[in-house]
Amino acid sequence: MRFAMVATFVLIGFLAVPVFSHVAAASGATSVPAWKLELRGAPSPGDASEQGGQNSGPVSPNVRVNAPQAPAPAGFLGRSETTIAVAPDRHHMVAGWNDAQGFCGPPFGAQCAPQVPNGLSGYGFSVNGGSTWTDAGAPDPDLGFASVGVPVFTRGDPWLTTDADGQTFFYANLAVNRDTGADLGVSVHRGSFGGAKFAWHDVRVFNSPNGANDFYDKEAIAADPNDANNAVVSLTNFQILCGLPQNGFGQIEVWRTQDGGDTWSGPVIAGPEQPDSVANCGNSGTLQQSSVPVFGPNGEVFVTWSVGPTFSASGVPSTNAAVFVARSLDGGATFGAPVKVADTNSLRQDPPVGYNRARFNDHPRIAVLNNGDHDGRVLVVFPSAKVPTAAPNTAQNLNSTNVLLSYSDDGGATWSTPRPVAGSVPSTGVKRFWPVVTVSSEGSVNVVYYESREKSAPDGSNCNIAIGGGLRRIGPAHSFVDSKIVRSDDGGQSFGQPVKISSATSDWCAGTVNIRPNFGDYIGAVTVGETTFAVWADSRLTILINGVPRNVVDVFYASVG
Repeated sequence: MRFAMVATFVLIGFLAVPVFSHVAAASGATSVPAWKLELRGAPSPGDASEQGGQNSGPVSPNVRVNAPQAPAPAGFLGRSETTIAVAPDRHHMVAGWNDAQGFCGPPFGAQCAPQVPNGLSGYGFSVNGGSTWTDAGAPDPDLGFASVGVPVFTRGDPWLTTDADGQTFFYANLAVNRDTGADLGVSVHRGSFGGAKFAWHDVRVFNSPNGANDFYDKEAIAADPNDANNAVVSLTNFQILCGLPQNGFGQIEVWRTQDGGDTWSGPVIAGPEQPDSVANCGNSGTLQQSSVPVFGPNGEVFVTWSVGPTFSASGVPSTNAAVFVARSLDGGATFGAPVKVADTNSLRQDPPVGYNRARFNDHPRIAVLNNGDHDGRVLVVFPSAKVPTAAPNTAQNLNSTNVLLSYSDDGGATWSTPRPVAGSVPSTGVKRFWPVVTVSSEGSVNVVYYESREKSAPDGSNCNIAIGGGLRRIGPAHSFVDSKIVRSDDGGQSFGQPVKISSATSDWCAGTVNIRPNFGDYIGAVTVGETTFAVWADSRLTILINGVPRNVVDVFYASVG
């Protein structure tokens, strides 16, 4: 075993927070610099003015997906980083999220009461179109004994999809052996509904062939919409360079199944380690992270990811970044050379002020139209276009960001000029980020995203957020965040007015959590038929902690259309 999981404690707000990390189990310390550990994405403890957009359809009531939360000793707080998959009947659906309750029990300590299967990737299901949800905890680690011979503990980066028939649900996560802490790489659970219940049937795991030195991170799964046998998982491999374990800056790799998930083969390289990282033995280099795959109408596989920023040996990042796509014409067995979609301004140093981590992820997303006038068009959305605004305090960075879309009509060889999906940034500034692009069976394009208005709170209080490493981000601006959606009926060339999905605005500075990042690294949405289903992290609700009402971060759901 090369790595083990350990829990230490830091303070976020008023609560002790278990910090999830990797340490060398063999003799000698890990060679990975502390600043580089922050490249990785696994969880660690740590206005309605635009209503009624064109062709967006009605928004359903907002529903909390997870069960009510309780503070220690009954539990740990924080549910975020969301994903969702929906059956063709649009009644049966499964949602997933990073779940701080997973810090209850092995490998972290004693179980909380009541005892539930532990893991850092929770899930819930609905059999009535999202009107009500059952929080089922995490996939039972003991399920792994029958499938792979070890207890599989899910450790975040959740990603859901269904097979071509919409009956089998796949749940991809990072994973470790619950009893030993050994890194298992990626796990993929398979499950289905039986009447009013949902259950996971089995799990598969796969890791780098050089798993003792490489480190898998930020996986995502996609299934072929025309063949239930085919699915792919893309991920980042922080690999060994010049004999230094995990010293790479990220290589994008793909695994695939051709038998419905019984077996997985790989890895295949879609985005090779950047030359500067290799030449400098990982002492400096260009980050590659946040990959997402999708199938085309003829079995092609497209993978998009973020490239950049570039880091010097001191760990200081540049602002240069780009979005790339690689294409496979043989179902993920091989990939052509990566193609640049667009240059971007990295958001890495510009998180919303209420985000409890120093760095932020750009996270592009991808979809392919499979009907209508633009059948086969590949669409990529990403955040970029920082617009400086006057910050009320130098400790807070209020640079604005926007969500852009680019498309390709020639299989990813060339890309259109990126255009904003929600209009220009207002003069008062706004952060739009973490977009998800989904397409309908009739050819519409839907983009769900977060929008944060960074402004003073009505009570004049400061936002005071612990961001790790003993540091805090303090200032008068707060992050007032909503989930929104825009729709295009011309293949992504133009969009109607944004529609607010969230029925209450979240102040990210107010959420009390036992997990870092407090609101995750992405949100989830999928379109089935002409209806878009979205899940996001939301801090509207409060619980009593030592007799004082405190906002907590929950998973919320709504449908549009």
